[in-house]
Amino acid sequence: MTNLDARYQLTNEEEQLLQRATDLFPLLRKYGQQIDEERHIPEELIEQISAAGLFRLSTPRKYGGYEVSMHALVEIISEVAKGNGSAGWVVQIVNGNNFNAALSLHPQVLDLIFEKEQEVRFCSVLQGRKVNVQKVEGGYVVEHGLWGFGSGSKHATHALLNLKDAQSSKENASMLLAVIPMSEVTIVDDWYTMSLRGSSSNSLQINNVFIPEVYVVEQNTNIEDHQNAPAAGLERFYEYKPYTNIITTLTTGISAILGLARGGLDYFVETAKRKGITMTTHSIQAEVGHIQYKVGLAAMKIESAHLHINRSIESLEYHIQTKQLFTEKEFAQIQTDIGYAAMLCTESIDMLMVESGGSVIADANPLSQIYRDIRGGANHALTTASTGLELYGRIWLGLQPQNILTLSYRSMLKV
Repeated sequence: MTNLDARYQLTNEEEQLLQRATDLFPLLRKYGQQIDEERHIPEELIEQISAAGLFRLSTPRKYGGYEVSMHALVEIISEVAKGNGSAGWVVQIVNGNNFNAALSLHPQVLDLIFEKEQEVRFCSVLQGRKVNVQKVEGGYVVEHGLWGFGSGSKHATHALLNLKDAQSSKENASMLLAVIPMSEVTIVDDWYTMSLRGSSSNSLQINNVFIPEVYVVEQNTNIEDHQNAPAAGLERFYEYKPYTNIITTLTTGISAILGLARGGLDYFVETAKRKGITMTTHSIQAEVGHIQYKVGLAAMKIESAHLHINRSIESLEYHIQTKQLFTEKEFAQIQTDIGYAAMLCTESIDMLMVESGGSVIADANPLSQIYRDIRGGANHALTTASTGLELYGRIWLGLQPQNILTLSYRSMLKV
């Protein structure tokens, strides 16, 4: 099922959640073409995912969630993505955002939000395209705001939106996060893409909406701002609080990409045992030497990606447990690990596509959908390999980082 190292054995509860994700595979695969055609996940499938508890993996236990480990989060979400990339992406985004909300919002605000909903699901956009916002007595008025790529928007109960656009973020990297019920948000139906079509990554728009101050929080990286005692039931989240942004990198991109690669390899191996190669005398693809080589290389790339993901989680956990500050290189390494893992996963599917013959270009072919979905996922700003590799190269060469996330954390890094 997975290739977890013995050091990362899951709890019994986490194993059960992983098994529930595995059990959904036939249903997820069955809905694949419909998800792409309708550009969202059918409600009956959302209900199945919800009933399995997979939208509550990162929700605090005090609000009915599971608080799974980061290793478990990667494994469970990747198992969903093996069945369908869009579904895996939405499950990943909701859990990553719920984690972010638990880290960022005041406990009393969390109480207010979670007591009103049977299951809270956050979508988010962490930088606006254009936001006109005014500070007024008691809160903020968003005169007009437009945010791009609100993944999971059609299935969310709330949006977690940065009230700063690109220009404002350049002047001050800290985020001004606002919680807004989806009833106050207009979903712009503009998600027409080749990739992750069912992820509902539509633009979000707000006009003349008042947001009470209690629902807005400035998310920054000043370590002095994270010294208060944790609220009851949120102790685990308090430990991670100083590293919210880097946790977002780990929880909102790579798990689905890993699952897509695993699913693509499984599908290719399954079909290679029963199909030949057109215009050759080979009756079984799996018996051909260069196919065996490509399968072995693809498997090693995916397993190497998993190792890089585990290393990034290990590094984060080590620094949290020992309360040691990151060096700039250690911090950059986490970001680079994630992008490099995405690149390895994408390369593995690229190789298998080349060996799959002309039939693979059909939309209905599962590997075709996996190829399109993984390419879109790896193009996400948090998983783009070239950005991370440039960052890592600059650090090795003794140059200043170019990455905004690394720059924003420099006050918390060991000199």
